[in-house]
Amino acid sequence: MSAFLKQLFVMTLQRPSEAAQVLIAQRIERNVAWLLLALAVVLNTLAYFVSITLFPPPGELTLSFLMSPVSVATMLGAVVLAFIFGFHSIGRIMGGTAEFDQILLLMGWLQYLRLLVQAGSIVLMLFLPGLASFFVMAAGLYGAWIVLNFMNVAHGFNSMGKAVVLLIFTLIALSVVISVLLSFLGVVPVGIQ
Repeated sequence: MSAFLKQLFVMTLQRPSEAAQVLIAQRIERNVAWLLLALAVVLNTLAYFVSITLFPPPGELTLSFLMSPVSVATMLGAVVLAFIFGFHSIGRIMGGTAEFDQILLLMGWLQYLRLLVQAGSIVLMLFLPGLASFFVMAAGLYGAWIVLNFMNVAHGFNSMGKAVVLLIFTLIALSVVISVLLSFLGVVPVGIQ
C-alpha cells in the first residue's frame, strides 16, 4: 500500500490528470472517503500547531480563533467542504459529470499533499528560512494547477479552460456565501461602522 501511495504522490506531481484517473478508478466508498478527509483535516491541524509552536506569529498577527485546535480543524474542514460542494455543484451546472464521491476523494487526497507541503515548509524554516515562503508560494500555485487537472478529469470537461472557469465561479460563489454568513454573524469590514 505504501508503494502505491508513493507512486500516486509522484504521479500527482508529474501527471496530475493521470493521478486523478487512478484515484477515481479506486471506487472508494463514500464513508471511507469521509474518514480519509477527516483524518487529513486532523493531521493538517496538528501540522499547523507544530508550525506555530516552533515559529510563533507576531502578537499583532495572532487571531484568537486560530489558537484553538477545534476552531482551526472546524475552519479547515468547512473550507474544504465548501470547495467540495462548490466544485461538484457548479461543475454539474457547467455540464460536468463528476459524482460527489469523486470530488470528495480528490479533494481529500489534495489535503494529504497539503500536509506534505506543511511538513516541508517546517523543515525549510528550520534549516533554510529564506526559502520557506518561496516554497509555500510555489506549492500553492502548483496546487492550483493540480486542482484544475483534477476537476477537468473528474467532470470530463476535456478543456482546461472550463476547469479554470469552474475554479473562478467556485471562488466567487464561496466569497458571496462567506460574506453573507459573516454579515449574519454581525462581522463588518474594518473601518466600516
